[in-house]
Amino acid sequence: MKESFLHYIWQNKFFNQQNLKTNQGNSLFIKRTGILNTDSGPDFTNAQILIDNILWVGHIEIHKRSSDWYVHGHEKDPAYDNVILHVVYEDNMPIYNSNNSQIPTLELSKYIDKNILKTYNKLIKNKALLPCQNDLGKVDKMLLINFKYRLFTERLENKYLIIKKLLIETQNDWHQIFYETLLKYIGGSVNKEAFELMGRLLPYRIFIKYKDNLLKLEALLFGVAGLLNDDKTGAYYRLLQNEYRFLKNKHGLNELPPGAVKFHRLRPSNFPTIRLAQFARIYYQTDHLYEKLLNITDKEQAYDILSASASGYWDTHYNFDKQTKYKKKTTGTDFMNLILINVVIPLKFAYQQHLGTYNNEKLIDLIESIPPEKNKIVSIFNKINLPARNALDSQAILQLNKEYCSKIKCLSCDVGHFILKKGLKNEY
Repeated sequence: MKESFLHYIWQNKFFNQQNLKTNQGNSLFIKRTGILNTDSGPDFTNAQILIDNILWVGHIEIHKRSSDWYVHGHEKDPAYDNVILHVVYEDNMPIYNSNNSQIPTLELSKYIDKNILKTYNKLIKNKALLPCQNDLGKVDKMLLINFKYRLFTERLENKYLIIKKLLIETQNDWHQIFYETLLKYIGGSVNKEAFELMGRLLPYRIFIKYKDNLLKLEALLFGVAGLLNDDKTGAYYRLLQNEYRFLKNKHGLNELPPGAVKFHRLRPSNFPTIRLAQFARIYYQTDHLYEKLLNITDKEQAYDILSASASGYWDTHYNFDKQTKYKKKTTGTDFMNLILINVVIPLKFAYQQHLGTYNNEKLIDLIESIPPEKNKIVSIFNKINLPARNALDSQAILQLNKEYCSKIKCLSCDVGHFILKKGLKNEY
């Protein structure tokens, strides 16, 4: 049993509160359980209890065993002198504060419903990706819907925290942040980190100087990616090399280390060469790219902006000097949806939060119009009765898996809370 479970039981009063007694034999009534303290000091602050009908106001400390009080050194710490009740699962000894005053103790094991213990242990010991999958059918449908929206908002807020750090680093340069984030997600799961670093090695302020010259944009991207350091003979490759050498010297650019950009385990259409060429084309063909994407109201507007073909050389290539059958390398719908979900919508959310103009309904309408993502996690959840019907659902599933299920944080999860409450034999 984790101490956090005892916090959960205390905070929600999931125990029999009739005829409570301290282990000193005094009657006990709980008026307020207090406020959970996530910093140092007692676990719950500003609690109110009645001991033998006398009101006590102060803090609550919770442990699995009474002796943990001494294990943690609380008897020497004046910060714990205002503890009015020691709540434990097992009372194995009396405890005293730094003034040598004995602190009343409540032994929860006498009052906890054994059914909730059984349900809790079943959840935390389940090794499945979704520990509660066998109990999902019992969960209220409206609760699942509301929790889904909360998870989506949580995911956006987590991304906003990353963007806020970037705002400090870039001195509020939204164009740099958008450019860097777009590069990151164009890299896909394999080249995400490498492409994100490229956005710093090749800053937006330098890249955008050459917006009207596609060859220079490509030369900058391929060069900083470390893809122009070989001795290849093709005319296009040589032209890119010459352009990059000049621009590198002019702007003092550095490149990614050898091997940082990977081709292994990628479909040819996702090769970094193709993605960088498409990235160059997107900026080349669209003026005020960031502003236009920030102001879209539906996915079709985004598709019009993000639909781009790599330059002509790539119609017959996936890599330099290796000719292939003709195929236009155009950004597909799945790719554009990925950018919408991971770049455009989070930045719209962040910018609106920054200005204090957040419009929840419009952002939700946009994300719900996009098909769900296709990945391993979403696929598994689809099979265990938690299907993703749109991108909001799939983002909620990813948040649920990352922040709750994989960390076994059932006590913080709305679904886990519902199942645990259902496990109670009696409502308290």
